[in-house]
Amino acid sequence: MDTVPIPLPLAVLTALFFLYFRWRRLSTRPLPPGPRGLPVIGSLWDIVTDKDDKPRHLKYLDLGKKYDSDIVHISVCGDHLVVLNSVKATDELLEKRSINYSDRPVMPMVTDLLGLLAASKRWDEFDIGVMGYSDKWKAHRRIFNQYFKQQAVVSYYPVHRKEVLVFLNKILNNPESLNAHARDYAGAKILQITYGITSEEEKAYFVQVADIANQSIIASVHHGSFMVDYFPFLKYIPSWFPGAGFKRKAAVWAKHVSDMNHDPWRLLKSSMANGTAMPSVATNGLERFNSDQEEMEPFIQHVCAVAYAAGADTTVALLLASLLALVRNPEAQTRAQAEIDEVVGSSRLPDFQDRDKLPYIDAILKETQRLYPASPLSIDHCSMDDDIYEGYFIPKGTTVVGNAWAILHEEKTYPEPMKFKPERFLKEEGKSTPPDSTLYAFGFGRRICPGRFLALDAAWLMVACVLSVFDINKTFDAEGNEIEVVFAHTPGAIR
Repeated sequence: MDTVPIPLPLAVLTALFFLYFRWRRLSTRPLPPGPRGLPVIGSLWDIVTDKDDKPRHLKYLDLGKKYDSDIVHISVCGDHLVVLNSVKATDELLEKRSINYSDRPVMPMVTDLLGLLAASKRWDEFDIGVMGYSDKWKAHRRIFNQYFKQQAVVSYYPVHRKEVLVFLNKILNNPESLNAHARDYAGAKILQITYGITSEEEKAYFVQVADIANQSIIASVHHGSFMVDYFPFLKYIPSWFPGAGFKRKAAVWAKHVSDMNHDPWRLLKSSMANGTAMPSVATNGLERFNSDQEEMEPFIQHVCAVAYAAGADTTVALLLASLLALVRNPEAQTRAQAEIDEVVGSSRLPDFQDRDKLPYIDAILKETQRLYPASPLSIDHCSMDDDIYEGYFIPKGTTVVGNAWAILHEEKTYPEPMKFKPERFLKEEGKSTPPDSTLYAFGFGRRICPGRFLALDAAWLMVACVLSVFDINKTFDAEGNEIEVVFAHTPGAIR
């Protein structure tokens, strides 16, 4: 069916009329505190003219302090955003009232434009991360959990062991390429687990494919990253139109997303056809479901694509943050190495059976997640019905975000929040420990990251093994001066 072109001035005029009447309807109801903005357009002008590179999670935390509230509201042309800066607010809305806050907002850049070349399918039709709350989402999530729940990921320990040896060897031979080695480690294990890909050449190719595709998704996934999220009709303007640079970006990015979804699946199906496929989530799923339900193949493909995409990036963020923290805190490194020497010795590497006996390694990972959360802001939730919280009105269709950074840096809960102190998580007689950072670092409610157990396993083994064989130190410049390691945020959902 051909698309009927709508004159842009008429579309803008219609949108303004709609926004005006929506604004009139809501203006008499007490919304959470936040910048007042202008009539109808709200804070649109502030967003357009904002040149500050300060990360969003810090801006939202500043707003909370300015308005002395753990819940703040921002409106852009009738599009409502509510940010939750406390455990109390996230627990009440995203956990206890999760039935109303498990949807996703409209994200045309991700769901429509990045999916244009993905076999004519919208990205949200196969990515449970951005898929709306529905029976389809529940079905995908159930299958995903079968393979990545806490009890299931134990079966992937052999893959972790194999890939950590490869990682250690790469570090030994080329320590300058730590970032690349970490990406290879995270990507290689997830490729073998999901698709049974073991060839070094194929793993290297698909790690690169996922890395490129993930950069585009991460840059787009927060509602409001592009103006088309506020004005969905903009997706219909031609790519050559002034201000349509987002469409030109999307045309390139969509190809990468399509490659990530389809290329490893094609390789898998080819391997199965010629009898060379290795055991994996994909082969198990196809053998398990397809005998009775042929329509399940797309579900299995989508589950593997999501694990491949999200699993690698989340793991890399945690791995690199852990190593960064250890470089900047040599006393923590020394204490961890002493614990490993006492429990494991020097004749072998640490393994998963040592985990309960190495509490300081666990504490390092918990403190890393607290100080440097991979996702400082949760992926956006969306209210499915009008709601009231603490006397404030939250309209249906409001984008709701949990500020994990604010929660994990709350001084009453985590004293001296900007210091790296793994010992805060150690259980000692007569001492209370703060909440486990894992409760907030991987999202909230029904939309919590389902692959978190796999990521934590990979990070634990890598950190334990690196500390058992290496000292992690700062490097020096050409003049012999020590180079300070700096933690910096990158735009998007995952740091």
